[in-house]
Amino acid sequence: MKRRIPPHWILIAPGLLVFAVAFLIPIGRLAVMSFQENLPEGGTGGFVWDHYVKFFSDPHYLRIFGRTLVISAVVSFICLVMGYCLAYGISRAKEGRKLLLLMIAAMPLLTSATIRNFGWIIILSRKGLLNELLLSVGVIKEPLSLLYTPTGVVIALVHVLLPYMVLILYSVLEGLDRNLESAAANLGASRFHTFRLVTLPLSMPGIIAGTLLVFSISLSFFVTPSLIGGPKVQLMATEIYNQTINLLNWPYASALALILLAAVLIVTNLYNRALSRSRTEANPFHV
Repeated sequence: MKRRIPPHWILIAPGLLVFAVAFLIPIGRLAVMSFQENLPEGGTGGFVWDHYVKFFSDPHYLRIFGRTLVISAVVSFICLVMGYCLAYGISRAKEGRKLLLLMIAAMPLLTSATIRNFGWIIILSRKGLLNELLLSVGVIKEPLSLLYTPTGVVIALVHVLLPYMVLILYSVLEGLDRNLESAAANLGASRFHTFRLVTLPLSMPGIIAGTLLVFSISLSFFVTPSLIGGPKVQLMATEIYNQTINLLNWPYASALALILLAAVLIVTNLYNRALSRSRTEANPFHV
């Protein structure tokens, strides 16, 4: 008697095929290339460890990797603070205004990232709108250097990635049981203690998921660091582009890409563990 293929495997087979063709095969090719020698006359040679040894022994590339991690962490933290305030305010707004506020919060996603970054170039330049405004009101006496700096990259990345954080946190905050907050208030808890002991722990899955998404995207983001940071602010994505297009060192660029992917996978695994723990322990009403 022939065994029937379970229906769920039939449903997920097309998605798995696309995933294998579009992700697993290219990543496998990168993994193989990262262990190949880059020949001076072009092409690749035999098996070597030199690319990974070069990365972990060269302070220049370690600084680039560390700068990428720090900027991604700062962007994630700022997006979390700003996004939580926005999502909390939208979830507590009147029903007729929630859709409008969500559309306003998600509006940056409707514009090309390139156009948004060119807009930030106009705003952050030494003769840009921000410096002209601060000079006109007397806050500063000379223009600030924001363009082609880590600060400018952080500002632009927050603008690009903040809507993701808002949408994730809003979906979690909107689904919370308001009766729990009312019960805490009836028991004498202030608004601050109600938020700290009830709302914040219950929204922890959204905090972890939103921070993970923003951190992962900012780690590998290319357009914003290349336009706002320029050659002065080198991150992993821009260095991979430099090794591939300018230096034609595809094996080393493949090694850098795999190191970046490994960092994302490690962070994702840590966040998944934290998310599982928060679902069982962060709930103050969990028994």
